[in-house]
This record gives sequence, structure tokens and C-alpha cells, in this order.
Amino acid sequence: MKFILQNITGKSKFIIKFTFLFLLLFSPAILKAGDEIEIVESAPAETVYENSPVSKSFDVWMKMIKDAGETIDIETFYFADEKNEPLEKIIDALKQSAAKGVKIRIIVDSSFYSRNDKSVDSLEGIENISIRKIPFGNLGGGVMHAKFFIVDNENLFMGSQNFDWRALKHIHEMGVRVKNKIIAGTFAEVFETDWKLCEGNAYGLMNQKAVVISNSENPVTVNSDKYGKVVVYPAFSPPQYNFPGLSTEENELIKIIENTRDRLNIQIYSFSDKEKSDTAKFDVISNALKRAGERGVKIRIIIPDWAMKDYSEEFLKDLSLSENIEIKISSIPLFSGGFIPYSRVDHSKYFISDNDLSWISTSNWESGYFRNSRNATLVIKNPEVNKELLGVFELGWTSPYTEKIDVNKKYESVKRN
Repeated sequence: MKFILQNITGKSKFIIKFTFLFLLLFSPAILKAGDEIEIVESAPAETVYENSPVSKSFDVWMKMIKDAGETIDIETFYFADEKNEPLEKIIDALKQSAAKGVKIRIIVDSSFYSRNDKSVDSLEGIENISIRKIPFGNLGGGVMHAKFFIVDNENLFMGSQNFDWRALKHIHEMGVRVKNKIIAGTFAEVFETDWKLCEGNAYGLMNQKAVVISNSENPVTVNSDKYGKVVVYPAFSPPQYNFPGLSTEENELIKIIENTRDRLNIQIYSFSDKEKSDTAKFDVISNALKRAGERGVKIRIIIPDWAMKDYSEEFLKDLSLSENIEIKISSIPLFSGGFIPYSRVDHSKYFISDNDLSWISTSNWESGYFRNSRNATLVIKNPEVNKELLGVFELGWTSPYTEKIDVNKKYESVKRN
């Protein structure tokens, strides 16, 4: 390169230098160097899930926060801390990062905050930390239910884990960490949208132009030492608060089910076809599953005992009678230290399709999560990731905590608080 530049002068030399710099910064081979991806799990204490080899949420979160050099942007349903429990250390790490000059922004749902735990207040008023509450009930009719955070605009965590001490120690959760500027940048654009919406700035949403974006038409390939080449793209809800170009969760979910050939293994916190209005049904997912079963796809679903209530119980019993659909109910045993409110449950929202496609999400399978609330998903294509998630699923499916749904049994409501 030096020899060439010595023999070229003026404008041509500038063009060559600029081109070389552009390639250095943006060539796919170099852009993806150093990219990472890992599946992340929370295992309830004293359960078989502790035997899973998958990276654990507390360890991943702590490392991401400690590695932050410039920014941390957190968008989560809520914070719920407890003294001498793991989230206390996470919050302390955030305070330490802020003290080092890392700029931290936090979005939580305003309606949940107004009625429930206010642990996020422990970060209020600290230099370099800004907190906003998004009124998603007024905006979309639902809640800000997403759970993700971005470090230095390149390292993303997303999953079913709220910033809740129980989500790190007493609830089964699944998430994923991706270190990639395009994936993180897409989530960052969503965060910026919602940061503006916290102030009621819908104009900012309508006029936002994404600089970095990935969707189903523009997936990212991450070169992982552990998994090899992994194809990833995100999808979001609700459609009316997605800026142009984003893939929507509901569309991608149905597309994947319709393209599944052999098997679907699903672990989901809640699933119902009930709409807010009794005159309509949200049966797009259940109908897609039934059609898949009719064409020979083997479908297994794990759903927690918390979901067996009122209308959902009858819906799930009916679904279990469909061709090639098996449903098991999960009941995580109580902790030896005594009853813990809002814990000991499977809160995961993931599934695997055939041998190479995985879905990790913040959405439950009910209409409001897709059509009224802010949620996010990562779709991952890679047989090794699929295999790892299948290992988690099989651990639950064969565990002493699950039993086949009994259509003749009346399930009792589970004590939550």
C-alpha cells in the first residue's frame, strides 16, 4: 500500500486512502472479528437446571457491566432488589461503572413501577445515571415488557430475565448475549425510540431513521468460536411502535412454525387464544401449531403451573388433544429456605425448530404481548445453538417437575405471593 501511494498524488491518493479506511472499518470479515454469542440461563436453586452447562445470567451480566467503557443502556420491565441477594451486586456494579464515568440510561415501565417494587429508585440521582419511565399503557395499551441492555453499543443481552433478584436465583429463564455492532445497534435504535417515547415524543418515532439495522431480510452472521457461523436477526413488538424496517415478532413466529418440517420444542410462560374482547380469539399461533401437527411435525410444549388458570386451562387442555401436540405442566419445587413470593416458576420464552433454528424472546404467547406491549426476540440459525437449547428443554421435559397435562383434572391456582 505504501509503494502504491508513493506513486500516486493528489485526489487519487485521497480516494485510495479513504477506500482503504472504509474497508478497514466496514468490510464484513473485519467487522465481525471479535463478535461473540452465548446462550444464557437462570437456574432456580436446588433444581436440575443447576446441572445445565449453559452460561448463567448473574455471571454474564456482571462481566458485561464491569467491561463497560462508555455506555450502558437498560430497558427492562422493572427492578426488584433484595438485601444480600444477587441483584444487589449487579446494582452495585452499575454504581461503580457510573463512578468511573460510564453513562447509564434506564427505562422501566411506568404502570408497573407505580403499583409495585421501586428498587430502581436506588439508582436515582447518581451522577451519570438517568432513569425514565415509559407510559406504554397509554401508548400501546400494554406494558414495556422487553428485557435487554446494551453495553458500549456493541454488546447486547436480551432474554426473559427482568432485573429481579429472583430472576437470577429462583426462576428458570433463558436469554442470549450477542456481541455485534449491527445487532446491538438495532436494539440501540429501539432504545432511542423508547427513550423519546418516555417523554411522549411520538414525533421522534415517526421521523426516526435507523442507521444500523438487522431484520429477517438482513440477518447478521456472527463467527463464534463455540458455535461456528451463527445467523442472527431480531424482531420486535408492537408493530405500531416499531420504526420502519424492523421485523415484527408475530409475523416471524408464524413464519417459523409454518416452515418447520419435523419438530418444535417450546418452553413458554403463558399461552392462550383469549383476546381482551370475548368476541374475538387470538388463535393465529394455536392454529399454526395445529396445522403443523397435522402435517406430521412433532410438537412438545412445557408450560408452568402458573398458566393453568381460568380460560387458559381449558385452552391448553383442548390444544393437547390436537394431533402430534404433547403438553407437560412444570411445577418448580419450593426453596428449602421457605416460600418466596413470585418465584419458583419457569418464566422462559424460547423454542427450537427442527435442528437449526432457535427463538429466544421476551414475549409470552398471548395477543397483548405482540400487539400492545414492547417486546423483543432474537432468531438464531445454527445447529449447535439449537442443540444446546434442546439440552435445556430435555432437562426440563424429563425432570421430576413436569407431568403430562391431564384433561380430566381441575388444576388448583398456584400461590404466588
